[in-house]
Order: sequence, then structure tokens, then C-alpha cells
Amino acid sequence: MIEEGNGGIPKQQEKIDILAYWRVVWKRRWLVLMFAAVVLAAAAVKTFTSTPIYSAKGTLLIEKEPNILTFEEILQIETLQADYYQTQFKLLKSYALAERTVEKLGLPEKAAREANAGPKKKNGKPVDPKDPALTRRLAESLIKRIIVTPVRLTRLVEVGYRDPDPEMAAQTVNALFEAFIDLNVEAKYAATAQASEFLTTQIRAYRSDIETSEQKLQSYGAEKNIIALSDKETTTIEKLGELNRALTAATIERIRKETYYTEIKIASADYIPETMTNPLIQRLRESYVGLSRDYQKKSGTYGSEYPEMQRLKSELETTRRALESETKNLINGAYSDFRAALKKEQSLIKVFNDQKEEAERLNSNAISYYSLKNDIDSKKNLLDMLMKRESETGVSARLRGLRTSNIRIADKARVPISPSSPKKTRNLLLALFLGLFGGVGIAYLLEYFDNSVKTSEDVERSAGLPTLGIIPEFSLNGYKKGYGYGYGYGYGQGGRKKKKKKEPAAAGGEERKAEKPITRIELITHFAPMSNFSESYRSIRTAFLLSSAGPSRKTMIVTSPLPAEGKTASVCNFAVTLAQNGKRVLVVDADLRKPRQHRIFGVKNLHGLTNYLTVGLELKDLIKPTTIENLYLVNSGPLPPNPADLLGSEKMAALLDQLKTVFDYILLDTPPVLAVTDALVVAPHTDGVILIVWSGKTPRESLRMAKEKLDMMNIKTLGVVINHLNLRDLGYYYKHYHYHYRGYRAGGGARD
Repeated sequence: MIEEGNGGIPKQQEKIDILAYWRVVWKRRWLVLMFAAVVLAAAAVKTFTSTPIYSAKGTLLIEKEPNILTFEEILQIETLQADYYQTQFKLLKSYALAERTVEKLGLPEKAAREANAGPKKKNGKPVDPKDPALTRRLAESLIKRIIVTPVRLTRLVEVGYRDPDPEMAAQTVNALFEAFIDLNVEAKYAATAQASEFLTTQIRAYRSDIETSEQKLQSYGAEKNIIALSDKETTTIEKLGELNRALTAATIERIRKETYYTEIKIASADYIPETMTNPLIQRLRESYVGLSRDYQKKSGTYGSEYPEMQRLKSELETTRRALESETKNLINGAYSDFRAALKKEQSLIKVFNDQKEEAERLNSNAISYYSLKNDIDSKKNLLDMLMKRESETGVSARLRGLRTSNIRIADKARVPISPSSPKKTRNLLLALFLGLFGGVGIAYLLEYFDNSVKTSEDVERSAGLPTLGIIPEFSLNGYKKGYGYGYGYGYGQGGRKKKKKKEPAAAGGEERKAEKPITRIELITHFAPMSNFSESYRSIRTAFLLSSAGPSRKTMIVTSPLPAEGKTASVCNFAVTLAQNGKRVLVVDADLRKPRQHRIFGVKNLHGLTNYLTVGLELKDLIKPTTIENLYLVNSGPLPPNPADLLGSEKMAALLDQLKTVFDYILLDTPPVLAVTDALVVAPHTDGVILIVWSGKTPRESLRMAKEKLDMMNIKTLGVVINHLNLRDLGYYYKHYHYHYRGYRAGGGARD
């Protein structure tokens, strides 16, 4: 269907032709099968020579951490964030865990023993099992063979390991589980250990300060002989004592908040002490966990683009950001409280100093004495608080020995019985499919780069010329199988077998038996008139006669764009079909470079066209009859040094004009158009040119260039004949109907 495109330019709408794709595959079927066989053979060799690999699998349960501690400030319960499980999955394939597993299994010692037991290295040094490079290589190899698979909608994760040794595969998975739990426990209690270390340092410092202060107080009281104070002094000292107590309380509050801030800033957000008691964070955590479960539950039913899933994802992200924000606000609040306590302490220190100066004016000795005493008391109070906190953190640290963790082993890995790879059946089937698809892909790729003329559509697109007909591929193997005949060789009209008889041969007058196999396509229209090849030439004759009604086209050149495209065989067979139609036909062998028509018709190449054009041979000696009725030949004669000059001479033009009065049709066999100029110089004296192309060989560009050359000289191109067309490549149905239907009609059957 052709429709008008932009600017009035015709636009072709092409429909998908499934049979055309099938013809490409059928044409190159042996390539496809060969490629598939090679891929299948390679896969079979690889599969059956590969070392069997065993896969051991175990299951871990990663759940919410239970609150087994008596205080929440030191160890915070794990917050289940969106990325928590992904982090755990990545940790299962981390280098730190792999190195722990390698050490637990004793793989460096084993590898060193095997290496040292074998041939010595070039440097002669034995392998050291404590070499970090050896451990690193073993860890990298272990990571590559670990397979982590989360179980959907659960808190379970399957961990697999592949190894040629089934027992080693199971041992590796179990060792990996133990190392992973140890790593989790150590990370969980790292913050507690840091807080405990900080408190121990502070207690040691305060004890030293208290001892020093008590010694000073005792020395000062003995030196000043302080016993009692006056009422005024008592009031001043009492006020100073109140300020001192307030300052002590502020200092204690500042130290407490500083200690709390120090603890939470070195810990993760999941271990902030007051997180579980904060109502807002508690609600946000519960909301986040509920939304996460709802999202995971519905993700198995709906896609990520579903509105409900988008809403849940948005709410989940909002809750997560709010939870992170509140956690950050809690840390910032702790810092703000610490700064406020510090400012309060500094303010009380200033007031206390002012009051102290006033008291010193009254009784500097008493003030100093009670100041030292109050300082000692405040430090003792602070020391008591720090010792209590240090005791609590010590209890938390000792719980580490109980290996309390939110990760536990659900199923230990068992020794696999059968190997997991290679999977022979799957590999072979996959190789077969890949080979077939790859072969088909190569077939289409070769077809894409194949620029040769194969069908009449190629002729139309390349040169804009009509196709007069096609000549099937001629081969002895195909001919013996019956492809050349509708009913087989030796059958006459009506399908009845003829009696054996002898018929004159084309060359040398020898007799040819009718049942003798046909070995060449030349004159097949004469020796095998019932063959499909003969029917093809008769179809070309019919197309030519219908396209050239009237006496205007009597002299024609039959040529080709390139050499070896079957023009000579086409000339003689086409001439035979015209002669069989009752017309007087003359074949002129104008190929003065490589003549062959005299061999085909069994005529000696003497007194030919070159003799006529050079020495003036008589016309009656030039035209030679053949063994075929109504068919005559003008052979080429001796090869001249200047064939183009002879063919383009006025004498050649006069000869053609003279022959037109004697014969109904004159066919000139000339050299290829693109090879030499012989056809171009003689063509203006003829009525047109018929081009012969070899299917699958003649490039479309060559056909187009040949047409352009003829158009430049205003030479009429009557059409194109596609020679040597492989009908089997066009598909079963085309071949079937071409051979059988046309063969039946050629045999004169009664059915249409």
C-alpha cells in the first residue's frame, strides 16, 4: 500500500512478512545447525569436564533485640530502620567477617601446609601461615563463594557456600554464622565499654582530688585553730554554704549531663539511653515498624507504582525522617542541657566568688575552712554518683559474656549429598537454545550484509526494472532427485512413459539417448522440454512477448552486469523457446572476447562475425543452421584485438538492419556491461537490452550501475532475468508449487 507522505512524496507502508523471516532462516539452515552444534558440543565438554560443586545452606534469624538490661541509658534497644537488614546482609559478605571465618576454620595453616608440601617456589621461601596477604586472598576467595538470600516477608536470611568439598561447604557456613554473631555482640557492647572506661577515669581523678582536699582542710584547721564563729560570721558563712551547695549541685548536674552527652554522642542512635522512654520516639518507632510490615506485605501483591504502595512508601519515608530527626533532636537536646548546666555552674561560681570575698573580709580563715570542707563534700557526692554508674556499666559489660544478641542460628548447614553444579540437563538445553538463537542471529546478520540480488523486489528497488522471469538453480544432485522435471526425465505428454529412442545430439552429430541424464543447463529447453527449467524459459518468453507486442522489438542484446552470471546459457535457451514458438530466430555471438555459442551448438568457430566485419565474408557463409528447427547461429569467429571498434562500426549496424529483414528475432550475446564497453557500443543499433543477474551473487549496486550506464546512452532496458535462484531458500510451499504445479502443467495433465 502506497500513501502520500510529507511534501507529496510517496511513502511505502511495509507489513511484517513472517514467511520472509522464515526464508532467511531456511536459506542458512546449515549455518544455524552448525553453530548450534558447536555451542552444544562446547557446553557438553564444559559441563562433563567441570569439577562438581556442592552447596551448603543455613538460615539465620535477625530479629528485634530483647530488653534484658536494667537500665536504658547505657545500652539502647536496636531500632529497626529500613536499611538495617540491608546492612546486615552486606556485613555477611564483609572482609572483616570473612577474615574471622578464615581464622576460625584454620585455612591459612592448611593452605601453608599444602603449599610447603608441594614444589618449592623460585625464591625457596616457605609459605608463612601468618602472612596477612595469604589471609586476605583466602578471605576474598571465600567472599566470592558466599550467597546471601533474604527470605521474603520474614526476618530469615539464607546463607549458602559453594565448594568442591561438601563437608568444607557445611563447616564454612556454620563458622561464618558463629563469627557473625561474635562480631554483632562486640559491636553492640562497644559503646558500653567506652562509657565504662570514661567513668573509671573520672572516679580515679575525683578520689585523688578528695584526698588532697582533705589533707589541706586538716592542715588549714590546725594552723588557724578554727573552733566557732560569730553570729555575723555564721550568717555569712551559712549564705556562703548555701551558695556552695547550689554550686555543688550545679557542678553535679553539669557533670551528669556531660557524662550523659558523652555516652550518647559516641553511641549509635539505636543506643540512646532515653529513647525507649520518649513517648514521641516510641510512637514513631511503632508507626514505622507497622508501616514497614504493611509495605512488605503488600509489595508481594502490588507493584511499586501502585498508588497504595506509593502512599505507604511516602508515609514510611516521612516516619523514618521524623524518627531520625527526633533522635537527632534528642542528642542536640542533651548537648543543650549540658551547655545550660555549664552556664549555670559558671554563674554560681561568680556569685559564690563574690560572696566568698565578702566572707573573707569577715573571717577569711573560717570561710576558707568551710569552703574546703564543702568542696570535699561535693566531690564525695559526685564520687558516689560516678561509682554507682560505674557499677551499672560493669554489669552491662559482664553481660557480654552471655553472648546476648538479636541474631541467632535458625538452621545450621548440613553436609550436601548431591552436587549443585554443573546442572547437565539445564546446561545442555540452554546451550541448545543459545546455539539456535545465536545461529539465527548470525543468519540475519549475514542476510543484512548480503547486498546481492535475490528476488524481483531487489530488482525493483535497485534498478526500477521489471523482472521477466526466474531460472531455478541447476545442480546435478537436484536434477537427479527430480527437481528438474514435473514427472521425471523420459516422460512425454500426458504423463505416459515413452519408449526408448535416439535423438540427434547438438554437438558433432552424435546420437543422444533420451534417458541419458542432463549434465548442463545449456539447451535444456531443447533436450528436456518438460523440465521446470524449460518452463521457466517459456515463462520468460511469454513475459517478453506480452511486453513487446508488435514488430518494434526484434533485435535484442542479452548481457549481464558482471561476468559469469549465466547470460550465454540464457541466450541459447531463450532462443530455443522463441524458435519452438514458430519464429525464425538468429543467435549472434557478439562476445568477441570469450565466445561460447559455437561450442553449445556444435559449430566450428570459423568464418564468423569478425571475418564478416573485417574481410567481407558473404552473408550466406556467415549464418549457420543448427540442429534445432527455426534456430540459426552467427558464431564469433577468430578473436580480434579491437572488439569494441568492430561492434560499434557502421558495418555492424548495417548487418543488423539486413538481418532484421530475414529473421523474426535476433539475440546478441555480448560481454558484461560493467566489464567492457562492447554491449554499450552495439546497443544503439538494437531494440533493447535484457539483463541477466545471478541470484545471491550479483550485487544490487552493480545492477544499478549497469542500468545507469544504459540510461546514459538512451538504451532501452527491457527487463531483468534472475538466474540460478535457489527455490528451496524461498520456503517449502513456494518450492512445492513451483516444482509440482508447473511440472504437472508442462506434462500436459488434465487438471489445472
